[in-house]
Amino acid sequence: MEKIAIQLWKNTNLEDNEFKGFLLNEFPSTLKDEILSYQVNLADDDVSDASGLIQSSYPPSPNAVLFLKVNSLFHVEEKLNILESHAKRFFSYIVSESKILEIDESNNLGHRTEGFSQIVFLEKPEHMDVYDWFDHWTHYHTEIAIETQSNFIYTQNTVVRRLQKDAPKFIAIIEECFPLGAMTDQEEFYAAKGNPSLMKQNLNIMMESCSKFIDFSKIEVIPTSRYLVI
Repeated sequence: MEKIAIQLWKNTNLEDNEFKGFLLNEFPSTLKDEILSYQVNLADDDVSDASGLIQSSYPPSPNAVLFLKVNSLFHVEEKLNILESHAKRFFSYIVSESKILEIDESNNLGHRTEGFSQIVFLEKPEHMDVYDWFDHWTHYHTEIAIETQSNFIYTQNTVVRRLQKDAPKFIAIIEECFPLGAMTDQEEFYAAKGNPSLMKQNLNIMMESCSKFIDFSKIEVIPTSRYLVI
């Protein structure tokens, strides 16, 4: 099985609802015999309050990020080109998935996940060895990310390879879901509602860890609405 992550920039002549309908309905129906799992993350009006969380080293940020699982890219790669009908550009990656925190959404398929979903694309700092990068991320930072934040979904995707030569050289893609209030409330984001001292402590711990393995000049942070479709 292979998991594919796709960044999408919509055609400028498309209405947001048309783009959303295509991604939630038309696109998965085209690949219905091949898709094992399909998730849409949209940077839509429902997350407009989270604009302060956006970081983009390659602006503008994508309008959507798709995650789909298939038995083999070999059988679907050409079919993915249907995205060109609604996207002026897209970059895609084969990734290896690790679900750290998850919830059961089997009864919520096709509907918006509660709260909001933050998608983060990371590149390795040039001075770091690949082994050291993943060692810090998995053996040190993961526990910090869980303990200092209010995330209730946390998925780590290791990039196996890019599917377009000109795609940014991301090493990892993170999917995190937070409560709705965390879009604007740092105390809620850092699991310290009503406790500014704990919020500052958690923020400092998180940023100290991030500074050891993240190149902030090569990062994408995209607040989105998450829809698990299949």
